[in-house]
Amino acid sequence: MCITNSGTQSPTILLNLSEDIFTRYDINFFLVVTYQYQETSVYFLIGLGIYSEIGTIKNKVFTLYYDHLGFIHKLTPDHSEDGGVFEGFGNSRSIFGQPPDMGFNTALAPQFLSFSEVIFFAYVPLDEPPETIHTKKFNNMHYKKLIQSSKSGKAHIRKILQHKTPKGFLSSVIAETINAFELEDENESPCLSSSLLIDKTSDFTYKLTLTLQTAGSSFKTSDIEKTVVIPGYSSFLITEILDPSNALALATMPQSVPLNMTFIRESWFLYNFGSVNGRKWSVFSKPCNYWFQQSDDSLSLNVVKYIDLGNSQVFKVKIIPNSNRFQIIDYPLVEVLVGNPMLLEVKVEGAFDDTNSYLVEISVTSRSLRQGSTSLALIAWAASTQCFVTTVVTTLKSSCSYLRAMQHVSNIIIPFEDWISGVHEDSQGFNMIKTLPVNYRPPSNMGIAIPLTDNFYNADPSKPIPRNLFHKSKETGKYKQCARVASREECNCTNDQKFSHAVAFSDCKEKVPRFKFPVTQYPISLEIFSENERIPVKSPYLVTVTEVNMRKNWKLKHFVPQNVKKLKNHLEAVLRVPVYNPSGLNISIRGSELFHFRVSVVPGVTFCNLVEEFQIYVDEVPLPFPGHTLIAVAAAVVLGGLIFTAFMLQLHNIHP
Repeated sequence: MCITNSGTQSPTILLNLSEDIFTRYDINFFLVVTYQYQETSVYFLIGLGIYSEIGTIKNKVFTLYYDHLGFIHKLTPDHSEDGGVFEGFGNSRSIFGQPPDMGFNTALAPQFLSFSEVIFFAYVPLDEPPETIHTKKFNNMHYKKLIQSSKSGKAHIRKILQHKTPKGFLSSVIAETINAFELEDENESPCLSSSLLIDKTSDFTYKLTLTLQTAGSSFKTSDIEKTVVIPGYSSFLITEILDPSNALALATMPQSVPLNMTFIRESWFLYNFGSVNGRKWSVFSKPCNYWFQQSDDSLSLNVVKYIDLGNSQVFKVKIIPNSNRFQIIDYPLVEVLVGNPMLLEVKVEGAFDDTNSYLVEISVTSRSLRQGSTSLALIAWAASTQCFVTTVVTTLKSSCSYLRAMQHVSNIIIPFEDWISGVHEDSQGFNMIKTLPVNYRPPSNMGIAIPLTDNFYNADPSKPIPRNLFHKSKETGKYKQCARVASREECNCTNDQKFSHAVAFSDCKEKVPRFKFPVTQYPISLEIFSENERIPVKSPYLVTVTEVNMRKNWKLKHFVPQNVKKLKNHLEAVLRVPVYNPSGLNISIRGSELFHFRVSVVPGVTFCNLVEEFQIYVDEVPLPFPGHTLIAVAAAVVLGGLIFTAFMLQLHNIHP
């Protein structure tokens, strides 16, 4: 059975498991788990097409999972195992034991193309039953692995080939020699002390004849499945010994067979990659050859990133070579896969530095009004399955982050300790903090004594409600946090709620900023903050400003550039409320006591519902009209009366 990646435009084979019989399988970016009747096999993936068998699990009930740091864990009903810091390389030996041999039971015939490049042909006997042919072929799992000789020598598999010719060889691999393979000597194969003549016996078989034989020089049955290598010509896999001087063989490259040519002693060689009396070769994963380094100091391999409309996220990774034993690759080492390329705009730039490390910078931008999520996989495709990190999968959400919010930045900095004490004096001795009266409600347009808002501040149900004489005032005013409780202690206000500017927590609010009358051109500075940045609110953001207690006597001033004016007019027609440019926005207040403002970002330029509230308490307000006039008139009348009385007394010479 082949497990394919059907999510791409052209499905590719991830695993070829046709030799296994299993009831079901589970798959993710890192593991494929196949369930057989007696045991469970586990394969480790590097992205698409590169995988290794890392072991089996005997437990009938278990769960495998990767934590956020990339370590694998196995859970059973009565036990748990993890790889630990030094063995959590995706194929933890504490869970799966020693890495299995990924070879198969047949002979290999090496054909050297150069000193460092060799092709290994996998032998399939001509009488092999069709249903078992697949068990004697290379498959995708062998890609990027190491072929090791039972004597000495290693080669790195770089390419898998499937073919129908030459006869007897249905698959092969092209490998790069790391350590030279050891030859057979005359003690192991006495035939090497003779010369060799090659003759053709059929369309695909060849007879190898020993000539100029010395004493004891002959073919032996142990030479079956050994390979004759002649530099510059085809190699020959010995399949049958006819007699001590003759053997039948299959050619790896029939077009390069040196027919009727004799090769003297020491001009031809024997390699043993056979399977008679035990397989003489094996396939294992190569040691880790690359390190995966993230530049954002994040230890997590599976993070979630939110990208708001018009914003970008930049990811940087470095692939560092860890070994000189493997060829340094001069083309991109990272494959970038995007689950939904239509959702976000992704740009990738990569380059090698002076140390042969590969640097990748990925910029992801949200430019459409579509919300959704996708995955961004960074795959170090050239890395070994023995590496701790080969794939980093980031979940990208084109939506609002739960940590993204807007904040009003006051032009007056009051330390937290002063907020607790309720005293913070300016240079003139004016206290900048106002402690609100119990059950306070701001005035309305009908007067200070007639509050009409539903919002209580510094609520205490056990205390009387001031300014509650008029009928309209009695009909308004509703507790929120303190509803259906008997005292303020039962309101359970937290410190965060007491210092919050949100109208939802007005019951708990005790202290607010205090200013002298009049408040003129108070700057409304706004910032948007998230987990890793703070940015000022400016164009293209536009805002609306309201007073939550329906108070008047305040006025906003702002500057509208020509490129924003058309958008502002359109939004005002749609929303039916004034729209303001947050850059340079300021407010002037001509009223008294508490003003509670709410600033909201107009939708369409962000996925977030950005709302901020702030309060200003205006104090030391002069008497409203006609208070000053009445006092002046009364003072003038009294003063005039005194002067007139003194004059009359002096006129009539009266001395009181």
